[in-house]
Amino acid sequence: MASPFNARSCGQGAGRQHGFTLLEVLVAFVILALSLGVILQIFSLTMRTTGSASAQQQALLLAESRLAELSTLNELRSGRDQGPIDERFDWSSRVERFAFPDQELAVESFWVPYKIDVTVHWDGNQELTLTTLRLVNEQ
Repeated sequence: MASPFNARSCGQGAGRQHGFTLLEVLVAFVILALSLGVILQIFSLTMRTTGSASAQQQALLLAESRLAELSTLNELRSGRDQGPIDERFDWSSRVERFAFPDQELAVESFWVPYKIDVTVHWDGNQELTLTTLRLVNEQ
């Protein structure tokens, strides 16, 4: 009497099974794990880069604002100033008379150039500096 589960009823030769071997499954899991790890690292790097670019853009806007504020003053005085902007950003500024390095003769003029530096600091070690020259009438 023939068993209903013999090799002919399955359509395959004896001893042949359907499915994947344990080694094939393990290799597939390793490839999947490595792929997911790389994708997560790329995502993490993208998020850090986006956050850094956002902070730099905000620092640039703050520095431009402070520089515009200093440039609109009627009288510029040489000196330094600093202060907090918010819990993340601090600023510092330096105003000084500017002397051109290759200027041999002193030229008398009512217009005096001033150099204005504005630096915005954030996250402890990050900073952005903007510098401009402004002519001031000291008549």
